This record gives sequence, structure tokens and C-alpha cells, in this order.
Amino acid sequence: MANTYHSGIKTSLRYTVLVLLLAWMTAVSAAGIDIGKAETKLVDGVYQLNADIYYTLSDEVLEALESGVLITMRVSVKIERVREYFWNETIDEQLHHYQLQYHALSGQYLVAHFDSTEQQSYLSLTSALRAVGSIRNLTLVDKNAVKEGEIYLVKLNSELDTNALPAPLRPMAWLSSEWQLRSEWVTCPLRS
Repeated sequence: MANTYHSGIKTSLRYTVLVLLLAWMTAVSAAGIDIGKAETKLVDGVYQLNADIYYTLSDEVLEALESGVLITMRVSVKIERVREYFWNETIDEQLHHYQLQYHALSGQYLVAHFDSTEQQSYLSLTSALRAVGSIRNLTLVDKNAVKEGEIYLVKLNSELDTNALPAPLRPMAWLSSEWQLRSEWVTCPLRS
């Protein structure tokens, strides 16, 4: 009887350890970048991109941010003409950088775009990350640069720019998986 009791405890303990391990692995792997919706539109002779990017920061990145480290997210956009027998031809490439910083004195998160002098503040990290990931009316290419009857694709990805970190943090960020936050490439058609 005692042997069955100990066997039951061992099995129960194994299941508990397994559940805790799975929960820990899920929490660790939850950090990342996902691109939800991405679509283009033609407005006044210029193609524009709208996209939703979802950022989930790792514990290390979050700790650095809350310690005042400026975090830069890089958004890469490529426009390609589809070719039947060759690799696609890249007709335009763009890099956009968004900075996220925590201001301890005010308790607010500051978001800035490299291409603009405008800076916005948010009361929560969730709101700030939503603002960084909300790409609206991003100018891609003029309609005249696109040949009629050809198929064009827009490719989009985002990643945490470890090279923009302060120099003492870079080696650790290059080696740590906690800092290697990047999305997969997402493709959408260039359409009017």
C-alpha cells in the first residue's frame, strides 16, 4: 500500500514539474514581434501601407527600458516586381526606426519616429507599443514607378535594433536570445 502511495506522489510530482516547465517555457517564448494585418492602397497617385505590428518585450528588454535605455524598433519595407523566370526585382527598400523610452520622472513612455521631430507620450507600455506598431498611411512609391500589368509585392518585417543600444549593452544583446526580437517577413500585394 505504501509503495502505491509513493508511486502516486512521484507521478503527481512529475506532472506538476512538467506543467511548471511548460508554463515557464511559454512565458519565456512569449516575447516577440508579430505582424498582423498589412495592406496597401492608392491615394492621390501614391501607394501607401497600413499595418499592425504587435510587440511583446522580453523581461531583459523590459528591465532595460524601465531603467531608461532607449529601445529602437526597425521596420523594413521592400517593394518587389514579380518576375516569372528570375528572382523578384526590388524596386524600393525603406527602413523606418521607432524609438521607445521610459521617462521615470513622469512615469510615461515616449515614442518617436526617426523621420519626424514629433514625440508622443503614453501612460502605459501597452499603449506605447500599440502606437509603435500602428503603421498608417506610410508612403511607399509613386504610381508612375509601377508598370501597368505587372505584379508587385510589398514585404514587411520588424526587429529590435540591437546596434542602436548603448555600447556597453550591445555585446550582451548580440549574444542573448532575449534581445533577438524579430518578426517573420510578411507579404501583401501592391494594389489600388
